Amino acid sequence: MAGIIAELLDPNEISKYLHGVSDAEETWALYDISGDPAEWITTGENGIVINERRSERCLIKYELWDDTPPLLASWDRNWTGSVRFTTGRVPAISGASGGTSYGEEFDLGRPDGDWNARVYRKSLGHEEFTPDLVSFTLLKVQFWAASP
Repeated sequence: MAGIIAELLDPNEISKYLHGVSDAEETWALYDISGDPAEWITTGENGIVINERRSERCLIKYELWDDTPPLLASWDRNWTGSVRFTTGRVPAISGASGGTSYGEEFDLGRPDGDWNARVYRKSLGHEEFTPDLVSFTLLKVQFWAASP
């Protein structure tokens, strides 16, 4: 059974607007990843672009697993794919009005590696406080080593 090796709940609230998760020394890579703007997730070398433009605020949790983690059914949506990171250290990148913010770095434990990744999304809301009014999103990003 798969188990968590390391985890980090980034204490930094991501305010307007999350661009995605990139390699710590290749943060510009997010801007070089092209794809369909309507897609929720797009990956490329050193980055996972997360289209979360509707949410003004996000919190993100990272998990490193020793094998494929079980699927979680209680989240609004999920995506699974793969990505390669040069340093193996990843922060969330956000920006608005020309300013860029960086979240806390999560260390995947080895540089120059291929990783399987799963991203979960949950928009918060309660009764008449609908997700579009609350505009707060939780994200969980799980990593596990890709097969050689």
